[in-house]
Amino acid sequence: MKKFVLYLCLLISACIFFTQSANAKNIKFAQVTDVLYRGSSAQLDKIISDINKTSDIDFVVFTGNNIGKPKENNLKNFMNDVKHLNKPYYIVLGNKDISKTHDMDKKNYMKLVRKVNRLHPSETNYVFKKNDVIFIVADGSKELIPSVNGFYNHDTIAWVDKQLTKYAKNKVVILQHFPLANKPNNEFYYTYNILEYMQMLSRHNNVIAVVTGHYNKNDEVMYNGVYHITTPNASQGYYKIIDIEADNNYGVYTLLKEIK
Repeated sequence: MKKFVLYLCLLISACIFFTQSANAKNIKFAQVTDVLYRGSSAQLDKIISDINKTSDIDFVVFTGNNIGKPKENNLKNFMNDVKHLNKPYYIVLGNKDISKTHDMDKKNYMKLVRKVNRLHPSETNYVFKKNDVIFIVADGSKELIPSVNGFYNHDTIAWVDKQLTKYAKNKVVILQHFPLANKPNNEFYYTYNILEYMQMLSRHNNVIAVVTGHYNKNDEVMYNGVYHITTPNASQGYYKIIDIEADNNYGVYTLLKEIK
């Protein structure tokens, strides 16, 4: 009788495991970064066309420096191009996107984004979910004194920490403009508060990747179990397809694409 009960328990456990595996869905998304849009962009048009031809992409994320100068017309024209995507899309802020001196602060920026995409979150730090994976957008841009350097202040880091705790049972991908573990080609391109940010990440075991732009290089490093991905500029014809294989222990795989 004991052997029968043990066998039954093992059978039930196996059924639950295979059911969960069968229900786990892979995710594929496109990362487009540093478009640096100024009036028009033939490269962005080509990238959008290429993405639209790829039927299994779930969404697109623009990871900052979407426009070359923080001007309303640049953002309006950028958004008018982006709306031709046949996928959902999300916007992240970079250092070139905003400046209060140009009347393009974070609030106005997101207000213009939502005029074209009413379903887009209104905040610059936000969370969305695809299947069982949580995506956290973290804003490190500065609107008062813009510079090439990112700055994840204590409040932003605390907010990310709170989200990672809230979604402790989910795998998490962080989307932001400024890299953390990747090394810049130019020593002046650094991010403030990296140590505090990385120490916070080390207290969690659910982050599988941090996806960034800014450095205009294709660089991917594994640090403390987190895959740090940075992608070269879309203004030069590059974008990246990122696969999250839920049925393979949430492995992260990338493909850099160059559009000529």
